[in-house]
Amino acid sequence: MTRIMSFEDLKKIKSSLDSFDKIVEEVKAVSRNPVEQDQLLTERIVFNLIQSKARKAEASISKQNNYNQEKAASTSAGNYHMKIRKQTLGSNKDEDEFKCIEEEVSKLIKKKQNKAKKAVSMRAPLSSIPSTPPDMPTEFKNKIQSLHGFRVQLVIQKEIFPTDLSPHHDRLSMPKNQVSNQDFLGEQDKKKLKLEGSIRVKVIDPNLNEYELRLSEWKFKSRSCSGLSKRKRSSSYMLNSGWSKISENKKNKLQKEDIIQVWSFRVNNVDNPPVYGEERLCFAVVRLTDTDEGKHCLIESDPTSAS
Repeated sequence: MTRIMSFEDLKKIKSSLDSFDKIVEEVKAVSRNPVEQDQLLTERIVFNLIQSKARKAEASISKQNNYNQEKAASTSAGNYHMKIRKQTLGSNKDEDEFKCIEEEVSKLIKKKQNKAKKAVSMRAPLSSIPSTPPDMPTEFKNKIQSLHGFRVQLVIQKEIFPTDLSPHHDRLSMPKNQVSNQDFLGEQDKKKLKLEGSIRVKVIDPNLNEYELRLSEWKFKSRSCSGLSKRKRSSSYMLNSGWSKISENKKNKLQKEDIIQVWSFRVNNVDNPPVYGEERLCFAVVRLTDTDEGKHCLIESDPTSAS
């Protein structure tokens, strides 16, 4: 069984690999999941390390035996590299392991590249919201109108991730860099978030039921897949403290990889109006169906999936 290398191991062999940073960037390009990134990076480095040893053995053999160009040219590429591998690895067992690693890594990289290309072709440029997103369904408009809601705007259109459905996490993440309208928060909302850590909001679920939740902002450092590069700060808005009631309600039919829209709107604060004109922030969660235009216009990773 092949041991999974730690990042400390990777640091020690970094100097023996060609273009380590380039490998890291290639891994980031084909996978956005941190766990898959770690696994792919480990397999890729093992593969490159073996290739590096093979190249050194090839140079050593060339120097020691003084192969001339005619002999090298007359040697088939397959037999020649097989000879190098045998002298490098030393046994049939090592040779089999080399072939296994080579085949598996090649397949994995090709699979991830194809998946990444497909995702990129489906992703909207610069924003999680397509240029012409589906309009809010009529039943939601009527519901908001019955609440005397106003200033309705689309905040985010995103894919449902496993952590969005986890009762343990009990939150819907809205990555700040995917939010289309950053001004959905008013100045009073921003002050409350900063001072209190969260604000009370009303949320309408896909089945038009109303819930009392909290909106908070989580700030964290994005984990680097190599463990070597500098971490970047990012943040996400979270609908929590009751989100699991919405996600676990079977009538809402929320499943992994579904596409949802989160709309914000305002209502006059009639519960406890301490200040004239104070407004309350509300949200509506709309689950897009397969026939909705723009359903597949985005796929972005969840930066909090490891939390």
